[in-house]
Amino acid sequence: MITFITILVVHFLADFVFQSSKMATGKSKSLKWLSIHVVTYALVSFITFLFIFTNYGDLSFALSWWLINIALHFVVDLITSKITSKFWEEKNMRLFFVMIGLDQLIHNLCLIITFFWLKETQLLSVQA
Repeated sequence: MITFITILVVHFLADFVFQSSKMATGKSKSLKWLSIHVVTYALVSFITFLFIFTNYGDLSFALSWWLINIALHFVVDLITSKITSKFWEEKNMRLFFVMIGLDQLIHNLCLIITFFWLKETQLLSVQA
């Protein structure tokens, strides 16, 4: 349970607290700002990589999980930031916040699903 709490708290810090206003507004219009946001996300989320590695003792598992989720974060934000930006410009606050919520749901599902998928893959490769 503590692993998933750590994953979610660090994700919040990496995706919100350490995201500047320029990143938040620029990532929907510029790959430069999206990339800066994702690099920042990667640096902050390195804490989770260290936590997983320390608690599971498997460098390959922790590194794979971290790198996959950095790539997934880029792809998700590439799509969702354009949609949220559109709703913001239209002043459609209801759909803007629904989309922010959906963005976070997708990120959190990616984080948890990849964890279980990699653990399952690891177990299968050990048994084979």
